Amino acid sequence: MNKKEQQKAQRAREEDIVLTKVLWWILGAVVLEALLLLLNKVYVNFTTEQVYIAVALQGMFNVLSIVLPICFVVLLIWTLVFWRAGRSLCLPGVLTGISLVLAVCAVVIHYFYDKGINFLYIAVPAVAVLALIYYLYQREFFFAAVLGAWGLLGVKVAAQAASSPLVGYGYLAVLAVIVVVAAVCFRMLQAHKGVWNIKGKSKEILPKNANYAMLYVTCALVAVVVIAACVLGALALLYGVLVAWLLILAVYYTVRLM
Repeated sequence: MNKKEQQKAQRAREEDIVLTKVLWWILGAVVLEALLLLLNKVYVNFTTEQVYIAVALQGMFNVLSIVLPICFVVLLIWTLVFWRAGRSLCLPGVLTGISLVLAVCAVVIHYFYDKGINFLYIAVPAVAVLALIYYLYQREFFFAAVLGAWGLLGVKVAAQAASSPLVGYGYLAVLAVIVVVAAVCFRMLQAHKGVWNIKGKSKEILPKNANYAMLYVTCALVAVVVIAACVLGALALLYGVLVAWLLILAVYYTVRLM
């Protein structure tokens, strides 16, 4: 086998690995959506005959909302130990990711009940789409898409912040910090040609040909749209602006893949 054939075979193996990961994300999203539909039927819109199931589920989520976050912290520590030792992160990383997803779902359902389940209906496929972007597109598109997703949620939260100040204004404060930190990190990456230095080790976060203008525009757009939502409410136009921008990014980065 000559060098060209070896490179082709290596590329095929890498594509198979990526495809496998994408399929696992899709399968996980489908399973979670099915469980959420079942929960909505027997835990929210339950009948008289199902009241005992609903009570049992309520007790279960009371426990899981505490146990699962603890499991996530323990698994995260395990993953960090493996990372510092230079060992494979495959198993601990997968288990940590699964525990994080389950912990978030348990906490959201426990504290927000039917509103939490309705939120997860949208959040689960959204996370699956972000995973697809991460594996199939350029890293910069993934960062922009994550910021856009936070911004879309921020529009909804901003319009309802007055009815739930702790959650609403807390989320908006976190979002403001995320946008500012993201803009600063992008500037630092641009200054170092996409390379981030951690403890004397260099790691490429973004490629040298990354278009930082798209990332800066995304940060600015998210900030402007969410501020507008605080003043004007959750107008459909504000959602449309962010969705249109994400579609423009999708077309742009799809063309760059060709």
